[in-house]
Amino acid sequence: MMKKSGFTLIETIIVISIVSIIGGCSAISVRYYKTIRNKIDADYYCNAVVGFINNSKMYCKENSCSAVITFDIPGNQMMLHADGVPINNLALSNKIILDNVNLDQSKMGIDNEGYIKEAYTITLKENNLVKHKITVRVGTEYIKIIE
Repeated sequence: MMKKSGFTLIETIIVISIVSIIGGCSAISVRYYKTIRNKIDADYYCNAVVGFINNSKMYCKENSCSAVITFDIPGNQMMLHADGVPINNLALSNKIILDNVNLDQSKMGIDNEGYIKEAYTITLKENNLVKHKITVRVGTEYIKIIE
């Protein structure tokens, strides 16, 4: 009696189909994970920008000094300067890009009472090229993240 070695065609097709199903599910999961990760990074940095602006306003109010927030778009960072002296900065990661600030305004002035005199729109762009806008309104001093 001779023993068979090897696989039949049916066994091979079943194994290939099971591997294909597992691979397809993994690809979908990885894509979903990257989308969620980009969203979380965008939310984090939008909140960090809002916090940076609010902390800068509080600094000016507490120290009774005027200051300027400078947006360094090529350097992907924001800097607070009071009387020409750097006070604080916020460097964004390479996952989120400081894309635009009111087209051509790259400085946000804050007076000694912590008020911003002009309206601003700050645009951040994530890896998926999805844009997130942050608006600073005049009068109410309200800062809002727009999705």
